[in-house]
Amino acid sequence: MDVLISAYSACVLAIIILSTLLNALLIYIIIYKIKVTKLPHVFILSISISDVIHTLIGYTAEVWVLHEVYSLKKSFICIGASFLMVFITVSNILQTVIISIMKVIAIRWPFFYIIYCKTIKMKILLLFFCYFYGFLWPFIPLFGWSKYELDLDKMRCSFDWKLIHSGSLSYLIVLLSFCYILPIVALVFAYIAIKKTVSDRCTVKRAQLGKNRGIQEMVYLKLALWSAILYFIIWTPYAGASLLSVFKIKSPNVIYTLCALFSKLSAVSNALMNCYFNKYFRNHLKKIKLFQYFIKWNRRSNDKVLL
Repeated sequence: MDVLISAYSACVLAIIILSTLLNALLIYIIIYKIKVTKLPHVFILSISISDVIHTLIGYTAEVWVLHEVYSLKKSFICIGASFLMVFITVSNILQTVIISIMKVIAIRWPFFYIIYCKTIKMKILLLFFCYFYGFLWPFIPLFGWSKYELDLDKMRCSFDWKLIHSGSLSYLIVLLSFCYILPIVALVFAYIAIKKTVSDRCTVKRAQLGKNRGIQEMVYLKLALWSAILYFIIWTPYAGASLLSVFKIKSPNVIYTLCALFSKLSAVSNALMNCYFNKYFRNHLKKIKLFQYFIKWNRRSNDKVLL
Protein backbone atom coordinates (compact mmCIF):
# COMPACT_ATOMS: atom_id res chain seq x y z
CA MET A 1 0.00 0.00 0.00
CA ASP A 2 2.89 2.38 0.80
CA VAL A 3 4.31 1.80 -2.68
CA LEU A 4 0.91 2.49 -4.24
CA ILE A 5 0.50 5.70 -2.22
CA SER A 6 4.00 6.86 -3.17
CA ALA A 7 3.43 6.14 -6.86
CA TYR A 8 0.00 7.78 -6.75
CA SER A 9 1.41 10.86 -5.01
CA ALA A 10 4.24 11.14 -7.56
CA CYS A 11 1.74 11.03 -10.44
CA VAL A 12 -0.48 13.62 -8.77
CA LEU A 13 2.51 15.91 -8.24
CA ALA A 14 3.45 15.51 -11.91
CA ILE A 15 -0.11 16.45 -12.91
CA ILE A 16 0.03 19.48 -10.60
CA ILE A 17 3.25 20.71 -12.23
CA LEU A 18 2.08 20.00 -15.79
CA SER A 19 -1.36 21.53 -15.27
CA THR A 20 0.05 24.65 -13.62
CA LEU A 21 2.62 25.22 -16.38
CA LEU A 22 0.25 24.58 -19.31
CA ASN A 23 -2.64 26.58 -17.88
CA ALA A 24 -0.36 29.44 -16.84
CA LEU A 25 0.94 29.52 -20.41
CA LEU A 26 -2.62 29.56 -21.74
CA ILE A 27 -3.58 32.37 -19.35
CA TYR A 28 -0.54 34.37 -20.47
CA ILE A 29 -1.40 33.92 -24.16
CA ILE A 30 -5.02 35.01 -23.73
CA ILE A 31 -4.27 38.03 -21.52
CA TYR A 32 -1.05 39.35 -23.07
CA LYS A 33 -1.04 38.02 -26.64
CA ILE A 34 -4.59 37.61 -27.89
CA LYS A 35 -5.95 40.53 -25.82
CA VAL A 36 -9.56 39.94 -26.82
CA THR A 37 -12.70 39.30 -24.80
CA LYS A 38 -14.61 36.98 -27.12
CA LEU A 39 -16.86 34.53 -25.32
CA PRO A 40 -14.78 31.38 -26.07
CA HIS A 41 -11.60 33.09 -24.86
CA VAL A 42 -13.30 34.27 -21.65
CA PHE A 43 -14.48 30.73 -20.92
CA ILE A 44 -11.13 29.15 -21.79
CA LEU A 45 -9.43 31.68 -19.49
CA SER A 46 -11.94 30.88 -16.73
CA ILE A 47 -11.35 27.12 -17.08
CA SER A 48 -7.57 27.58 -16.99
CA ILE A 49 -7.70 29.73 -13.83
CA SER A 50 -10.03 27.16 -12.21
CA ASP A 51 -7.67 24.31 -13.15
CA VAL A 52 -4.70 26.10 -11.59
CA ILE A 53 -6.63 26.70 -8.35
CA HIS A 54 -7.93 23.13 -8.40
CA THR A 55 -4.52 21.53 -8.79
CA LEU A 56 -2.60 23.80 -6.43
CA ILE A 57 -5.17 23.59 -3.62
CA GLY A 58 -7.31 20.48 -4.17
CA TYR A 59 -4.66 18.05 -5.41
CA THR A 60 -2.09 19.32 -2.91
CA ALA A 61 -4.57 18.84 -0.06
CA GLU A 62 -5.23 15.30 -1.28
CA VAL A 63 -1.52 14.50 -1.17
CA TRP A 64 -1.30 15.92 2.37
CA VAL A 65 -4.16 13.69 3.47
CA LEU A 66 -2.55 10.63 1.88
CA HIS A 67 0.66 11.23 3.79
CA GLU A 68 -1.24 11.77 7.04
CA VAL A 69 -0.46 15.46 7.34
CA TYR A 70 -4.21 15.63 7.96
CA SER A 71 -6.53 12.85 9.12
CA LEU A 72 -8.52 11.21 6.33
CA LYS A 73 -11.71 10.44 8.24
CA LYS A 74 -14.08 13.35 8.93
CA SER A 75 -11.42 15.83 7.93
CA PHE A 76 -12.38 19.30 6.76
CA ILE A 77 -9.36 19.23 4.46
CA CYS A 78 -10.38 15.90 2.97
CA ILE A 79 -14.02 16.90 2.39
CA GLY A 80 -12.94 20.36 1.24
CA ALA A 81 -10.62 18.86 -1.40
CA SER A 82 -13.47 16.65 -2.66
CA PHE A 83 -15.88 19.62 -2.64
CA LEU A 84 -13.42 21.76 -4.62
CA MET A 85 -12.79 18.93 -7.08
CA VAL A 86 -16.49 18.43 -7.84
CA PHE A 87 -17.21 22.16 -7.90
CA ILE A 88 -14.48 23.04 -10.40
CA THR A 89 -14.85 19.87 -12.46
CA VAL A 90 -18.61 20.27 -12.97
CA SER A 91 -18.35 24.02 -13.68
CA ASN A 92 -15.52 23.39 -16.18
CA ILE A 93 -17.53 20.64 -17.86
CA LEU A 94 -20.48 22.99 -18.25
CA GLN A 95 -18.23 25.75 -19.58
CA THR A 96 -16.83 23.33 -22.17
CA VAL A 97 -20.38 22.42 -23.19
CA ILE A 98 -21.39 26.08 -23.48
CA ILE A 99 -18.30 26.86 -25.57
CA SER A 100 -19.30 24.10 -28.00
CA ILE A 101 -22.93 25.25 -28.11
CA MET A 102 -21.85 28.86 -28.68
CA LYS A 103 -19.76 27.66 -31.61
CA VAL A 104 -22.86 26.04 -33.07
CA ILE A 105 -24.79 29.29 -32.68
CA ALA A 106 -21.89 31.32 -34.11
CA ILE A 107 -21.77 29.42 -37.41
CA ARG A 108 -25.47 28.62 -37.81
CA TRP A 109 -26.97 31.90 -36.62
CA PRO A 110 -24.11 34.46 -36.77
CA PHE A 111 -26.33 37.54 -36.48
CA PHE A 112 -28.05 36.21 -33.36
CA TYR A 113 -24.63 35.37 -31.90
CA ILE A 114 -23.26 38.85 -32.60
CA ILE A 115 -26.31 40.69 -31.22
CA TYR A 116 -27.01 38.63 -28.09
CA CYS A 117 -24.13 36.28 -27.25
CA LYS A 118 -21.16 38.64 -27.50
CA THR A 119 -22.42 41.12 -24.90
CA ILE A 120 -20.66 41.46 -21.55
CA LYS A 121 -23.96 40.82 -19.78
CA MET A 122 -24.38 37.45 -21.52
CA LYS A 123 -20.81 36.40 -20.68
CA ILE A 124 -21.29 37.25 -17.00
CA LEU A 125 -24.65 35.46 -16.84
CA LEU A 126 -23.28 32.31 -18.49
CA LEU A 127 -20.21 32.24 -16.23
CA PHE A 128 -22.37 32.76 -13.15
CA PHE A 129 -24.67 29.93 -14.23
CA CYS A 130 -21.69 27.58 -14.79
CA TYR A 131 -20.18 28.25 -11.37
CA PHE A 132 -23.56 28.11 -9.61
CA TYR A 133 -24.28 24.78 -11.33
CA GLY A 134 -20.84 23.49 -10.30
CA PHE A 135 -21.31 24.70 -6.71
CA LEU A 136 -24.76 23.13 -6.38
CA TRP A 137 -23.76 19.46 -6.75
CA PRO A 138 -21.04 19.21 -4.06
CA PHE A 139 -23.08 21.50 -1.77
CA ILE A 140 -26.18 19.24 -1.70
CA PRO A 141 -24.56 16.32 0.28
CA LEU A 142 -23.65 18.73 3.08
CA PHE A 143 -27.36 19.16 3.81
CA GLY A 144 -28.65 15.61 3.89
CA TRP A 145 -29.09 14.33 0.35
CA SER A 146 -26.32 11.72 0.52
CA LYS A 147 -23.06 12.30 2.43
CA TYR A 148 -19.32 12.51 1.85
CA GLU A 149 -17.56 9.25 2.66
CA LEU A 150 -14.21 7.61 2.00
CA ASP A 151 -13.71 6.79 -1.66
CA LEU A 152 -13.84 3.17 -2.76
CA ASP A 153 -10.06 2.75 -2.41
CA LYS A 154 -10.03 4.70 0.90
CA MET A 155 -7.43 7.16 -0.39
CA ARG A 156 -9.60 10.31 -0.53
CA CYS A 157 -13.06 11.60 0.29
CA SER A 158 -15.80 11.24 -2.31
CA PHE A 159 -19.51 10.56 -2.62
CA ASP A 160 -21.27 7.68 -0.88
CA TRP A 161 -20.69 5.08 -3.61
CA LYS A 162 -21.34 2.26 -1.10
CA LEU A 163 -24.85 3.61 -0.43
CA ILE A 164 -24.35 3.76 3.33
CA HIS A 165 -26.80 6.66 3.75
CA SER A 166 -30.41 6.88 2.63
CA GLY A 167 -30.90 9.00 -0.45
CA SER A 168 -27.42 8.28 -1.81
CA LEU A 169 -28.70 6.15 -4.70
CA SER A 170 -31.13 8.79 -5.97
CA TYR A 171 -28.47 11.50 -5.61
CA LEU A 172 -25.86 9.50 -7.53
CA ILE A 173 -28.33 8.71 -10.33
CA VAL A 174 -29.22 12.40 -10.71
CA LEU A 175 -25.54 13.39 -10.45
CA LEU A 176 -24.43 10.98 -13.17
CA SER A 177 -27.37 12.02 -15.37
CA PHE A 178 -26.77 15.78 -15.17
CA CYS A 179 -22.97 15.88 -14.80
CA TYR A 180 -21.89 12.98 -17.04
CA ILE A 181 -24.54 11.74 -19.47
CA LEU A 182 -26.12 15.11 -20.29
CA PRO A 183 -22.78 16.86 -21.05
CA ILE A 184 -21.76 13.98 -23.35
CA VAL A 185 -25.08 14.26 -25.21
CA ALA A 186 -24.65 18.04 -25.51
CA LEU A 187 -21.05 17.75 -26.78
CA VAL A 188 -22.01 15.10 -29.34
CA PHE A 189 -24.94 17.26 -30.45
CA ALA A 190 -22.61 20.25 -30.88
CA TYR A 191 -20.17 18.22 -32.96
CA ILE A 192 -22.92 16.83 -35.21
CA ALA A 193 -24.46 20.28 -35.66
CA ILE A 194 -21.12 21.88 -36.57
CA LYS A 195 -20.20 19.01 -38.89
CA LYS A 196 -23.56 19.27 -40.68
CA THR A 197 -23.13 23.02 -41.12
CA VAL A 198 -19.60 22.63 -42.47
CA SER A 199 -20.74 19.88 -44.86
CA ASP A 200 -23.70 21.95 -46.10
CA ARG A 201 -21.40 24.85 -46.91
CA CYS A 202 -18.98 22.75 -48.96
CA THR A 203 -20.74 24.09 -52.04
CA VAL A 204 -20.71 27.22 -54.15
CA LYS A 205 -21.99 29.15 -51.15
CA ARG A 206 -18.75 28.29 -49.34
CA ALA A 207 -16.83 30.60 -51.63
CA GLN A 208 -19.16 33.46 -50.75
CA LEU A 209 -18.36 33.14 -47.07
CA GLY A 210 -14.66 33.61 -47.59
CA LYS A 211 -11.64 31.48 -46.88
CA ASN A 212 -11.19 32.72 -43.31
CA ARG A 213 -14.74 31.75 -42.37
CA GLY A 214 -14.21 28.26 -43.75
CA ILE A 215 -10.99 27.83 -41.77
CA GLN A 216 -12.73 29.05 -38.62
CA GLU A 217 -15.51 26.52 -39.08
CA MET A 218 -12.99 23.68 -39.36
CA VAL A 219 -11.31 24.85 -36.15
CA TYR A 220 -14.70 24.82 -34.43
CA LEU A 221 -15.36 21.33 -35.79
CA LYS A 222 -12.04 19.95 -34.54
CA LEU A 223 -12.38 21.50 -31.08
CA ALA A 224 -15.96 20.24 -30.69
CA LEU A 225 -14.84 16.74 -31.66
CA TRP A 226 -11.92 16.63 -29.27
CA SER A 227 -13.95 18.19 -26.45
CA ALA A 228 -16.36 15.26 -26.67
CA ILE A 229 -13.61 12.65 -27.07
CA LEU A 230 -11.44 13.89 -24.19
CA TYR A 231 -14.38 14.29 -21.84
CA PHE A 232 -15.58 10.76 -22.58
CA ILE A 233 -12.11 9.18 -22.32
CA ILE A 234 -11.12 10.94 -19.09
CA TRP A 235 -14.30 10.48 -17.06
CA THR A 236 -15.72 7.17 -18.26
CA PRO A 237 -13.30 4.89 -16.30
CA TYR A 238 -14.02 6.57 -12.94
CA ALA A 239 -17.76 6.86 -13.60
CA GLY A 240 -17.91 3.23 -14.74
CA ALA A 241 -15.92 1.83 -11.80
CA SER A 242 -17.96 3.85 -9.30
CA LEU A 243 -21.23 2.82 -10.92
CA LEU A 244 -20.27 -0.86 -10.65
CA SER A 245 -19.90 -0.46 -6.89
CA VAL A 246 -23.48 0.83 -6.71
CA PHE A 247 -24.59 -2.53 -8.12
CA LYS A 248 -22.42 -4.35 -5.55
CA ILE A 249 -19.86 -5.40 -8.16
CA LYS A 250 -16.51 -5.19 -6.41
CA SER A 251 -13.18 -4.45 -8.09
CA PRO A 252 -9.65 -4.33 -6.67
CA ASN A 253 -8.80 -1.07 -4.92
CA VAL A 254 -6.00 -0.42 -7.38
CA ILE A 255 -8.60 -0.17 -10.18
CA TYR A 256 -10.41 2.65 -8.38
CA THR A 257 -7.09 4.34 -7.67
CA LEU A 258 -6.02 4.22 -11.33
CA CYS A 259 -9.42 5.47 -12.50
CA ALA A 260 -9.34 8.35 -10.01
CA LEU A 261 -5.81 9.22 -11.08
CA PHE A 262 -6.76 9.12 -14.77
CA SER A 263 -9.71 11.46 -14.14
CA LYS A 264 -7.28 14.06 -12.79
CA LEU A 265 -5.96 14.50 -16.33
CA SER A 266 -9.02 16.72 -16.87
CA ALA A 267 -6.89 19.45 -15.25
CA VAL A 268 -4.62 19.48 -18.31
CA SER A 269 -7.09 18.53 -21.07
CA ASN A 270 -8.31 22.09 -21.65
CA ALA A 271 -4.80 23.49 -22.04
CA LEU A 272 -3.63 20.60 -24.24
CA MET A 273 -6.69 20.79 -26.47
CA ASN A 274 -6.40 24.53 -27.08
CA CYS A 275 -2.59 24.71 -27.32
CA TYR A 276 -2.27 21.66 -29.57
CA PHE A 277 -5.47 21.50 -31.64
CA ASN A 278 -6.19 25.23 -31.97
CA LYS A 279 -3.77 26.63 -34.53
CA TYR A 280 -4.43 30.22 -33.43
CA PHE A 281 -3.06 29.42 -29.99
CA ARG A 282 -0.16 27.56 -31.60
CA ASN A 283 0.70 30.65 -33.64
CA HIS A 284 0.88 32.72 -30.47
CA LEU A 285 2.99 30.02 -28.82
CA LYS A 286 5.53 30.33 -31.62
CA LYS A 287 5.87 34.05 -30.87
CA ILE A 288 7.08 33.42 -27.32
CA LYS A 289 10.88 33.68 -27.16
CA LEU A 290 11.37 30.42 -25.29
CA PHE A 291 9.45 28.49 -27.93
CA GLN A 292 11.23 30.36 -30.75
CA TYR A 293 14.54 29.25 -29.27
CA PHE A 294 13.30 25.67 -28.97
CA ILE A 295 12.07 25.66 -32.60
CA LYS A 296 15.40 27.00 -33.87
CA TRP A 297 17.31 24.47 -31.79
CA ASN A 298 15.13 21.65 -33.11
CA ARG A 299 15.65 22.77 -36.71
CA ARG A 300 19.42 22.90 -36.24
CA SER A 301 19.39 19.40 -34.75
CA ASN A 302 17.37 18.09 -37.71
CA ASP A 303 19.71 19.78 -40.17
CA LYS A 304 22.73 18.14 -38.52
CA VAL A 305 21.05 14.74 -38.71
CA LEU A 306 20.32 15.22 -42.42
CA LEU A 307 23.92 16.23 -43.06
